[in-house]
Amino acid sequence: MQQRIKGTRIAILGVLLAGLPILAGCGGGKVAEVVPPSQVQVSVSDKAIEMPASVPAGKTVFTVTNTGKQQHSFGIAGPAGDKTLEKTLQPGESAALELSLETGTYRVYCPVDQGKDGTQLALVVTPETQGSKS
Repeated sequence: MQQRIKGTRIAILGVLLAGLPILAGCGGGKVAEVVPPSQVQVSVSDKAIEMPASVPAGKTVFTVTNTGKQQHSFGIAGPAGDKTLEKTLQPGESAALELSLETGTYRVYCPVDQGKDGTQLALVVTPETQGSKS
């Protein structure tokens, strides 16, 4: 009886050891690195939009603050489409707009002012850097 139990244990151990290379192969691929979106601070005032002139392609969050004395908003138009904040910002308010940017040149503007008085500018989206690829 003990020999039968010992033989069964050896058989189970053999099956487990034989399956190890298969199990090890299941997880052998590269693990996808989760890259957080780029963060861009934007200030919209009564006469200008202040923000970086270029950003890398990929997921981007624009955090927009109205630093003016009037209502303002934020819009961006280009290869990834035309997107705007969901609501107009009162003086001192902030909101975020997240989108995935493709390489190219975009028009950044204030939809409230229709781009008058310096409330529009060009944003250059450069190819993703090696560290920002997903």
